[in-house]
Amino acid sequence: FIPWKKLYHKYLMKEDTALHRVEIILRDFAITKENKECILGLIRYVSTMFTGRKVNPSAVLQCLRSHHLFSKAEICVASKLPHLQSRTENMWATIAVMVLFSDSVRDIQKLMACLQSPCSTLSVVEVTEVLYCMATLLYAMRDRNIAITNRIHYNIFYCLYLMENSSTTMKTAEEDTMISHCRQDLCCPEIKLTHEQQRILNHKIEPDQIVKIMAFAGTGKTSTLVKYAEKFADLNFLYVTFNKAAADRGKSIFPRNVTCKTFHSLAYGSVGKQYKEKGKLNFSKMSVYSISFLIQHREGQSLFIRAKTVSKTLENFFASPDEEICEEHTPVWFKNTHGNMNRVSPQEKKIIVEEAKEIWQNMKDLNGDVEKKYKLPCDGYLKLWQLSKPQLSGYDAIFVDEAQDCTPAIMDVVRAQTCGIILVGDPHQLIYAFRGATNTFHTLPHTHGYFLTQSFRFGPEIAYVGATILDVCKKMRNKTLVGG
Repeated sequence: FIPWKKLYHKYLMKEDTALHRVEIILRDFAITKENKECILGLIRYVSTMFTGRKVNPSAVLQCLRSHHLFSKAEICVASKLPHLQSRTENMWATIAVMVLFSDSVRDIQKLMACLQSPCSTLSVVEVTEVLYCMATLLYAMRDRNIAITNRIHYNIFYCLYLMENSSTTMKTAEEDTMISHCRQDLCCPEIKLTHEQQRILNHKIEPDQIVKIMAFAGTGKTSTLVKYAEKFADLNFLYVTFNKAAADRGKSIFPRNVTCKTFHSLAYGSVGKQYKEKGKLNFSKMSVYSISFLIQHREGQSLFIRAKTVSKTLENFFASPDEEICEEHTPVWFKNTHGNMNRVSPQEKKIIVEEAKEIWQNMKDLNGDVEKKYKLPCDGYLKLWQLSKPQLSGYDAIFVDEAQDCTPAIMDVVRAQTCGIILVGDPHQLIYAFRGATNTFHTLPHTHGYFLTQSFRFGPEIAYVGATILDVCKKMRNKTLVGG
């Protein structure tokens, strides 16, 4: 049953049996980089597809005549593959050529409509199987650097995705609240959910579970979390993010069982307000200029350059899960007064660590007559909060939005919680790298994983460009971006 669909997904997962089977097909039909006519080998293989007894090839070909690519495909098969004698082989070959000639998703959709029309005798399974067959072989050809555009595979994948994953409808649990808070153009009593969103909603979070949702841009991350909170109205959730605007927006769209905060607001309530009361809080980043007044001048070294290395060391420490400043937090390189990059020597590293430790100790000090020049920056009280091992009690689960922007320090806090954790993020949108975010989200161990790949911000053409950029620049082929 559906062998090609299974083989396609197994091949994407790099299962040995799937890789071996595809390799044999490519070899037997001369679908190789060296063979300039390897595309004909692909068509020849597709022409051997299994055909059910009820299929009438003549009827299928008649249905295809209404497609604008049929005439071109018919001529191509007759001239390039004259040895195909049976009507069945001719039918499959014609379908394969029409797929290869397709310029857009719409061309494939029209082809599928022809093949599923009343006059066609092909079943839905037979149509999807031939498309999965071609998708598998096209994917494998690109793996072997055979010069063929990724557009054809994308067109097939997109159409299969839309056909198999038609949206499901789910009524909202807090309809009135949503309507009063949402923008008018987004409000409706029923929201269409993709199969990927529905799969997430089918998972009820349990204590100690870490659920990771890898979501592309515009795929409905926040709306999925809103629907999740509505479905499980008996649970209390904490929605937490780095971005204050996102947290404020969350307060207006989430149901009443969700508390919306930023990581900094949680840290401020626990630690930061004590420093505010003492006048020791610096709401901006500690400047290199101010640090230069806190370190000693050493002969042969620029005070400002060393202040930059000390500043970077403190930043790296704040972002790390570590309890003490060490040489691992010091920068490897520094730019000298001539603009050249030099490696930081082991001796310099020790000096930098000593000076960073002294500044950090004075920043933390709340006792006695505190020197106001050692003010604690926002990332400093966030670090103190992390070191205090906080337990976010009172919640059944925590939503971590834009999880790719979490620093290792924040991830240390998240992983220490005993309630369920739902991490949502896009590893391709790392915008807080300047704060020490290193995409720990991508490597974080998890108990369950889900994907959101259908973007609602654009259609298939822009989605194809995005998918191609991810393919070429980031070698990401196992998950394909599609448009809504």
